[in-house]
Amino acid sequence: MKWTDLCGITCIVTGLMVLACNGGGADRQAENEVADAGRRINVKDYGALGDGKTDDSRFIQAALDSASVGDTVYLPKGTYLVRTIRLVPNVHLVSDGLLKQPKELSAHFAIEKQHSDAPLFRAHRISNVYLSFRAETVNEAIYASQCSNITIADSHLTGDSLNNRSFPAVLWYSCTASRVTGSTITRYGSAREFPKTYHPGTAVRVLSGQGITISGNRIHHNGENGIFIHDSGDVEIDGNSIHHNGMSGIQIAFNIAERVTNYRITNNRLEHNAADALDINNRAHGRVVAIHALVAGNYSNGNGFVKGESTPDGSGIGTLIGISGVTLSGNRAFGNNRPALYIEGCGEITANRNVTDGAFELVGQWERIRMEGNSFQTLRLLANANGQLLDIRHSRIGSIMLPNAIRIDSLDLIENEINSGPVNVNMEGHLKFEGNRLRSGHEAGALLLVKTKSASLLGNHILNAKNAAITVRKTALNVRIDSNFVTSGGTWIHDFQPPNIKINNNRVQEHAKMDGKQ
Repeated sequence: MKWTDLCGITCIVTGLMVLACNGGGADRQAENEVADAGRRINVKDYGALGDGKTDDSRFIQAALDSASVGDTVYLPKGTYLVRTIRLVPNVHLVSDGLLKQPKELSAHFAIEKQHSDAPLFRAHRISNVYLSFRAETVNEAIYASQCSNITIADSHLTGDSLNNRSFPAVLWYSCTASRVTGSTITRYGSAREFPKTYHPGTAVRVLSGQGITISGNRIHHNGENGIFIHDSGDVEIDGNSIHHNGMSGIQIAFNIAERVTNYRITNNRLEHNAADALDINNRAHGRVVAIHALVAGNYSNGNGFVKGESTPDGSGIGTLIGISGVTLSGNRAFGNNRPALYIEGCGEITANRNVTDGAFELVGQWERIRMEGNSFQTLRLLANANGQLLDIRHSRIGSIMLPNAIRIDSLDLIENEINSGPVNVNMEGHLKFEGNRLRSGHEAGALLLVKTKSASLLGNHILNAKNAAITVRKTALNVRIDSNFVTSGGTWIHDFQPPNIKINNNRVQEHAKMDGKQ
């Protein structure tokens, strides 16, 4: 959809049809003139045969070159053997036939050569082009550079599945206000055969773009990523089915980090990709970049495997590295290889109402991470964890794994259900453990306070089938244990007399008989 100003009249135009205009008689006349201006040009009138044998490139090009602003070049049913077509500004192309590139044009992707000399469609410094077509290509289906308002809609693009160094299907470089919608993109690059190696061949590759929409597509069985976005901003990726690709379903990468901002990654199905469902990686810059992203309503399953073997990747909700300003909400992830949510060296991250059978894993330094209303199997921090705030509320957590000697300025665990202890706290920082329900059947107990600057245990329900439910070491400072309900198979607390401990108003049942299911 684009906005067109004609003689001062603002109209909404999609394809060739004026959908709405504002105004009276003069406006209506302008509307009719726009509608009448768009001709339908049949390539067969210019000599194209569509017999699958004749090179129809020059005939299709002649039809495009003859067109005026707003015209549509039409390819009726048939198979059109085509080498490369140069797109024309303000001229559209719709095909009921199949566009097919000859095998001898096939070239190979390399780091030094990231676009071919013979894409099916080539566009440079043009705008306002609508494409809807079917194609079998050996190189890119389209390579567009420095273009604006390019639309690929309701198309079916098939690549060369035997090329283990394939170019992408859609390659946009420095394009703005462009979109891929309702299309199928498949077989660009050969299938990944081994967990440690993969082959180039991405469905949609966007470099230095702005205002990009990728929605309602079916992207599958490509050699590398389903969608790869680099140094781009104002991007919407919505409602796509992305599956069985050789790397991540969606990958977002950085060079000039300030360009990567304003992302909406919503309502996608990300299944059986060989790496992460979503990978946003800014590790190389050594500083946190705020990208202002919403990741919501996505579903992922079975990512991170090749022929049943685990790859080094495979997060379900997302891998976030070196970024800030991200909200993850209402995502679901099951059966993925690695942690559902992996956070490394990030700033402010919010995760609400996500459901997964995987882990949330935190690595390195972070600023403020807030999680509420999630359901996940394990909270796991690695030994180098160092954060300002980790606030987890109203969540269902299988277990919490906190290694010794971590630093968290404020660790707040509020009104969660924790189904498997013990929770071991040995850290630099302050702990709030309030209103939680914690169950444990471990010999070490349910909650161990080894080291803190302060700790507030308030209003929890703690059940431990064996030994003491709570243990407090001398190095846990300024501990308050108040108004908790504790049931324990042994003594309810082992108090090693740390300084400034306060124990009040707890309701305790010691040496309770409990079966192994408690």
